[in-house]
Amino acid sequence: MAAPDGHPPRLLILLAEHDPYAAELQEFFLKTEGFEVDVALGDEPARRSFLDNSPSLVVVELLISGGSGFSLCRFFKQDRDVPVVAVSVLECRDRALEAGADAFLRKPLDPLQFVSTVRDLLGSSAFLLGPAAQEALHG
Repeated sequence: MAAPDGHPPRLLILLAEHDPYAAELQEFFLKTEGFEVDVALGDEPARRSFLDNSPSLVVVELLISGGSGFSLCRFFKQDRDVPVVAVSVLECRDRALEAGADAFLRKPLDPLQFVSTVRDLLGSSAFLLGPAAQEALHG
């Protein structure tokens, strides 16, 4: 499906983060890869943005608004079941997955792993494809 200008549509990623500097870095990684990004610095702004903008994927910092990232994961999955990437400095992978996250990444984020995880959940990852599939993609 192409946008009116003939280019593929840009996918919107919602970043629900408590740290503006971390959000800026994640936003840079995603925009560099061609994604549209909406940053929400708190629980309520994240919920509003999610309902207003229908993102294709959400990245949730689990410590947002005093640790409400787990309830945000549940909210996003119950409302529209969009892919959710949970991120945290804490090792809480199992708890994040139980709350509905599709993937968990430990901070500090590795840019390649971060973008590859997002692309994989959106079904647009060449990172995990074999050489023949990559050659077919890049011609």
